[in-house]
This record gives sequence, structure tokens and C-alpha cells, in this order.
Amino acid sequence: MKTYRVIGLMSGSSLDGLDIAYCEFTGKAHQWKYDLFATSYVPYPTKWRLRLANLTLQNAITYIKTHIFYGHFLGEQVAAFISEQKIRSEVDFISSHGQTIFHQPENRLTSQIGDGAAIAAVTGLPVVCDFRSADVAQGGQGAPIVPIGDRVLFPNYSHCMNLGGIGNISFNIPGTKIIGFDICAVNSLLNGLAEELDLPYDEDGRISASGQVDHSLLDEISTSWYFEKDYPKSLNGGWVVKTIVPVIRRHRAATKDKLSTACEHIAMQIGREVRRIYEREKVTQSAEHKMLLTGGGAFNEHLVTRIREHSPIPVDVPDDELVKFKEAIVMGLVGVLRVENQTNWLPEVTGAAKATIGGVIHQGSEKML
Repeated sequence: MKTYRVIGLMSGSSLDGLDIAYCEFTGKAHQWKYDLFATSYVPYPTKWRLRLANLTLQNAITYIKTHIFYGHFLGEQVAAFISEQKIRSEVDFISSHGQTIFHQPENRLTSQIGDGAAIAAVTGLPVVCDFRSADVAQGGQGAPIVPIGDRVLFPNYSHCMNLGGIGNISFNIPGTKIIGFDICAVNSLLNGLAEELDLPYDEDGRISASGQVDHSLLDEISTSWYFEKDYPKSLNGGWVVKTIVPVIRRHRAATKDKLSTACEHIAMQIGREVRRIYEREKVTQSAEHKMLLTGGGAFNEHLVTRIREHSPIPVDVPDDELVKFKEAIVMGLVGVLRVENQTNWLPEVTGAAKATIGGVIHQGSEKML
């Protein structure tokens, strides 16, 4: 049995901010348990949110400078967290997802900025980062990253659904394999609509609940080729901007009705994909099967209600801390597996030619792995 104390960092496609989770992992091989000691959420300042949102349009030198400066920014946030929590001597390493800017697995390309060397320089701690590249190099989707964590840390749930900027699901088939893929846009779509009302998000889904579903809009946004494609598959924020957002903008429905329609679309796609997994894998639905729902979208009560309506299995929403920080916790585990030289990418999830051990290690100045 080994024990690691790790700070996991997660920044998703909704570009709202940075999740920090300080955890202890105890175990061996692919049997690990976690204890969550402390968490923090750092909202992005406006300048960072805009810079990240527009980075795909910038030149190469701006991209590289942002990669490095963002790494220093992450290091500064972690250093402040460590100081506040008084855990300077306790942390073994930092496991950082970074911010995805480009994700084109069909071109063997994926890019998460946030220079690990910069984080290590600022904090003095070892940093594990760049987790997706190894899988993409083997022909995999490099996404989603959480299914390995769902299998190891949350084995009591057959399905885990993360409602982040992009919604992704995992299905753990006991004794055989785990499946995971991106389903559709969630917060990247809903938050964009809320901004039309000068709001950062639709709090508790109140505006969505007050609207009516526009069925012509619902039909149009639900007919993309992506929804018909079999897994493994993955999405990026650019797909949302190019494919879904223009359709919504063309419609003249009130924003509250667009929000209601978007929630219905998300819930329908989740229910549809759960049923398709059962059919494709020839797995019989069991009374013990249930879905763990996390991510920012799980605070949208109207969306959760619609998901429960469309889901063929029961849906559980855990405590607020797990809803907010599950992905940051999983990032900690993915880093532990890298340090242990254990597989953290599964070909049945991503479609890669083989399983890989993803992640680059930057040694810190004070403590070496």
C-alpha cells in the first residue's frame, strides 16, 4: 500500500475558473481510495477568460506566451492555496490538466496549455501534466479523461455523468471494461445563453424552468452528425461554437425558451446515449444500475429534473463538494497512476491502438518524485 498527497487542478471548457482539490490517495495497482482534505475555486479574471476564449485565433508566439504565463498563473494560485491551507511540507506533487485550446484527435492533435515547468518553478513541487498527448499519439480520442477515475474511485455507480462545459459519460461494465465518451455541450451552451441576459449562468435553472421548449429549435440542434456517431468520440468547445451556437442564434425565441430547449436537448441526448450503450454492448439493464451526476450543470435543478425524466436509470446528485470538484479529484488520481507507471488511458474508452501511461513529469526544486 502506498500513500500520496496530491493537489489536482482542473479547468474545463466552460472557462469559468480553476478547481483545486487537495487529496490523499491510498492503495496499489488499480485499487485506490481517496480522502478529500481541502478545495478551492478560483474564478478567472476577465482578462484571463477572454484571453483563453480567443487563443485559437492568435498567432504562434501569442499561443506560446500564453502557455507559459498561464502556467505561472496556475503556480501562483496553487502557492496561495498551499499557504492558506498550511500544507507546504505535506504535498507530494501537483497534477494539472491545463486548459484545452485545440483538440483534433482525427489529426493526432491535442493541446492543453499551462506550462508544467512554470508551475513547478513557482511552487517548488513536482508537476505532472500533458496527460492527453500519449493517447492521441496512439490514435485515441484523448478524451474523456475521467473514466479511469470513475472505475477506480466510484465503483458503486454503473454510470458517471459529468455536466461540465462538455457533458461526458462513463459506463462501468463489471468484470469486463469501461466505456466513456463526450455526449453534448452543457455549460458551454447554457452559460452562453445566460450571458445574453447579463448573467454568468442560470442559477438553479430558474430561467430555464420559466421557459417553454421550442420544438423546431430542439429538432434542429439535435440532428448533428455527432449525435449519430458511435463511440469512442469526443468534442471540443470549437465544435459547439461552429455547430450549435449559430443555429440557436438564428431562432427568434426568447432567451428563457432557448434555455429551456437547451436543457431538454441535453437531457434527451443523455437518455438516448444511455439506452444506446445498453443496446450496443448487449448489457441487460439492472435494478442496481444508477448514475452519479456531477459538474456545474448538476446545480441546475431544471436540467437535473429533465435528465431524471429521460434517463432509464436512477440519477444521484451527491454533496456540493463532490459535484464541484470530482474532476479535480480524478486529476489527482490520474497523476498518481502516472507516477506509479500504471495505465491511466484505456483503449476501450478512447479507441487508441493500445493502453498508455499519459503524463509528463516536471521535477520541483524542493521535493523529487
